Amino acid sequence: MNGLVNLLMTGMLGIVPDIAIENSNILGYHERHQTTDYNRLRGDLTLEQIDHPDIIAKLIVDNETAYTSRPSERHNDASIYRAYLQYGGTKHFWSLGKQRIPLGVGRIWNPIDIFNPINSEAIESAERPGTNALRYEYAISELSNVDTTLAKGQGELRIKGYLEIADVALIGLWDEEGDQNIIGWEFEGQLLETGIELRSEGGGFYQRSTTEWHSELIIGAEYGFANSLTLLAEYNFSDESKIDYIAGMASYQPAMLVCCSLLVLTNLDDHSGFITPNVEYSLSDEMNLSVGAYIYNGSATTEFGLVANRYYLRWFVHF
Repeated sequence: MNGLVNLLMTGMLGIVPDIAIENSNILGYHERHQTTDYNRLRGDLTLEQIDHPDIIAKLIVDNETAYTSRPSERHNDASIYRAYLQYGGTKHFWSLGKQRIPLGVGRIWNPIDIFNPINSEAIESAERPGTNALRYEYAISELSNVDTTLAKGQGELRIKGYLEIADVALIGLWDEEGDQNIIGWEFEGQLLETGIELRSEGGGFYQRSTTEWHSELIIGAEYGFANSLTLLAEYNFSDESKIDYIAGMASYQPAMLVCCSLLVLTNLDDHSGFITPNVEYSLSDEMNLSVGAYIYNGSATTEFGLVANRYYLRWFVHF
């Protein structure tokens, strides 16, 4: 049936469809004796026009089922994860619809991302809610560009370029929901010839209701060894909360089908934090299984001290 649909669309309209289906299932348990079962069935449709390959349309639809043992609840929802029309030319790029806005260079935190920031406590931290927006990018040269994003009550304007030693960007953002304006930066480059990648992002945050400024920033470094070991560290500070955080991440592939990772995050002021070990095994080219945990530590008066430990088993298959 799919072959017939593809043939008709290609022959009559010159449109080439690409259909993919994937399923993720996460079994979880945390120490307050709550069991969860989350299942996501995702359909991914990409349309390309033969005569205009620079234009693509994307639609990703999710059907999510979530079960929680205490209290006993079951929810089933269908939603659109991504839906956009995109043009990518030599000089111009634009995208309209529900999409992931690429903003920030942090791996564990990205304070200037007002659209879909990283959640380091999420099992699938790469999953980001999409934003209904119009995004446009213009290539000033091969190594520099300017881009802007307009969404409901939010927007950004960024100019980015390579300045001999690093990619540097200056960003202006406005956020009606957060009642704030932001002037920020991105920095990403290599430390001399060491192979160590340095990165930073942050900015000044103007709170409209109080007419006060505060700043927040991250500084990070990453290095990959020849034996597949990768080490990463990031420091986060906000002079509004007056809290310092530091985190380190390590990933290593001891065998061809096995990948291990560990994230350690600490609040330097109250000394609470958590660690997230994870082991992933590739069952086949299109299927993998991973097991992991979120283990919290700290006293009862600290940020992470009362958070219950979580354990999970994740199964993923791509059709």
